[in-house]
Amino acid sequence: MAFPNEIQELSNLFSRLPNVGPKLSNRISLYLSINAKDLAKKMSVALNDVVNNIKTCKVCGNVTNEEICYICSDDSREKFLILILEDALDLANLESTREYKGLYHILGGVISPINGIGPEDLNINKLFERLEDDTVKEVILGLNPNVEGDATSLYLKSQIERLYKNVRISKLAKGIPAGSDLEFISGQTIIDSIKSRVTF
Repeated sequence: MAFPNEIQELSNLFSRLPNVGPKLSNRISLYLSINAKDLAKKMSVALNDVVNNIKTCKVCGNVTNEEICYICSDDSREKFLILILEDALDLANLESTREYKGLYHILGGVISPINGIGPEDLNINKLFERLEDDTVKEVILGLNPNVEGDATSLYLKSQIERLYKNVRISKLAKGIPAGSDLEFISGQTIIDSIKSRVTF
């Protein structure tokens, strides 16, 4: 069955989202077009707001609607500690535990040669700028325990050891199952991993 051009275009756009295949994108597009026009209008406004107002924090790379995110501007955070994460979803999951009191740094991805992503494509130079400040005493590598996450962690470890001799490097303990994503890990598992982190 051929859909009207408007529905087909919407479906094509949804299918570009992570984990959304053609059947699901068609289903969502039809639902919004026929059964949920009010929801579609609200989504249109919300998407417009996101496009116009959301940016990445100038300091850490977290999502924010300000120049500097609420975490980086919080004077009560432990400035000597930076936890490196792949994306803002991981940060949100960690923050929900209310256990970690340090700062974050969001890379915006991981090194993945097969996908054409190298170190220069990530938010790594900004991390190195932050490490120039003698305030930072420890970096925790909190990347997902998979091939790309491990490769990125090894790269960061080698660069930090070479450039910043006085910065301790640790990583989240292996209480986090290999091959999993922080986005889906329970809060208690994350707390245990932070508390039992090891030198890397």
